[in-house]
Order: sequence, then C-alpha cells, then structure tokens
Amino acid sequence: MTMQMLCLTNADTQRRKRWSFWLAVCLLSQAQTGLATNSPADASAFAVLQQQAQQWATTHPAFQGKPVQVVAVDPRITVQHCQQNLQFEHPFPNQPAVRVKCAQPAWQLFVNLNSGQSAVPVNRPTPAAPALHRVLVSKELLKRGTVITPAMFSYADMPAAGMESQIISDANLLKNLELVRDLTPNTPLRSYDVKNAVLVKRGQEVHVTAGEGQGFSITMRAEALQDGGLGEAIRLKNVESGRSLQGVITGPNAAKLR
Repeated sequence: MTMQMLCLTNADTQRRKRWSFWLAVCLLSQAQTGLATNSPADASAFAVLQQQAQQWATTHPAFQGKPVQVVAVDPRITVQHCQQNLQFEHPFPNQPAVRVKCAQPAWQLFVNLNSGQSAVPVNRPTPAAPALHRVLVSKELLKRGTVITPAMFSYADMPAAGMESQIISDANLLKNLELVRDLTPNTPLRSYDVKNAVLVKRGQEVHVTAGEGQGFSITMRAEALQDGGLGEAIRLKNVESGRSLQGVITGPNAAKLR
C-alpha cells in the first residue's frame, strides 16, 4: 500500500513539472508575440534610431548641413532595441532610403530620411526693379494698313526688357509708315509693327515733276505701273503720249523723273 502511494506521488510530481514547463513556454511565446506591436519599448527604440540617424547624417555628404528626420516606419514593422550602435548605409544616391543594420541582435531595415533645406539661412539680394523706357503707345485702336502719324501716339514709360532695339521712341520717325498688324490702345510701337507705306499704287494717277534744280519745272500726269513707297523707283506711263517713264516716289501719288 505504501509503495502504491509513493508511485502515485511520483507520477503527480512528474505531471506537475511537465505542466510548469509548458506554461513557461506559453508565457514566453506570448511575450515574444507582444514585441510585434508598437509598444512604448518600440517607440523608445525608434527614438534611438532617429537620434543616431541624425548624428550619422551630419557627416554624410548627401545630408550634411540639412535638418534630417526619419520618416515613421510602417506600423507592422517592429523596431527592436539594438545592444550596439546602429550602422547606416546610403546605397542609392539621390534617394532618401537608408539601410539600418544592427549586429546584436542581428536585423536590418530600410528607412527614409526627410531632409529639409539648409539650416543656415541664405540672404538673397532683392531683385532690382525693371528699367523703364520712354516709348510711343497708340492712343486708340489702329487697324492694319493705316498710314500712321505722330498725332496717333503718345509717350509713356514702361518696361521693355529684351525689346530695347525694337522700340520706336522718336515721333519724327513716324513718316510714311503703315501698320502691318492691328495695334490696340496703349500698345508700344515696335519696328516690326510697321513698314514703308505704299504711297503710290498700281493704276493710280501720279503727278510727275521734271526739271527741278535745272531752272525749269514741268508737271505731267502719268499712270503708275507698279506699287511703291517713299524713295522707291517705279515704272510710269505718260497719260498723254503713252511713253514709258521711270520716277522716284516723293509723296502720296507724287514722283519725279529720274
């Protein structure tokens, strides 16, 4: 009877030991599973990573002189405490990804560094105001083909950067010119807006003078055989005799013999 009781007692003792062992295993497993969530310990490990990354960035050419922050990692990724200083690598130039390594315990992950502008303010000079130029602007809408006169324009001061050589600023130049495009009010007049005006048109009657400066002057009527502007030589035909002539245009429907 005594032997039977001892056997039962020993069996119970063995069962208790086995249950204690498996209970310890379960508790350890639960503790390790709990590390996979973002706990205060994880937050502290991330803070250490952030601090060491900022120190490393101060000596790395890609981040030196810039304020650096580590972008928060995915919540599903656990940042474990490292028993040694973390190691950092920047394997991809011109990219924010940085490899973080821990030797004990062994793990690695990639994080992004958000680098801002240089912490040292840069004093940039204030841009100078654009230079003003005195220009001629149209007083009203002027249509294409209009023979312009100084009375159609007024003076104004306005920027003309890049157009200085094209601006017409002398009203005395507005003689025998016509517009090649419409000109809206207050628009600066530029050299490519005008061309020599056609003062004589083909088929029109032209008053032709001859002998000026030679002690006599003769005026005759002729027909223009082509268009022409001031100072241009055109072909003419004497209305009375039908003889061909050449004249130089001196004004609207006026010419002198060459």
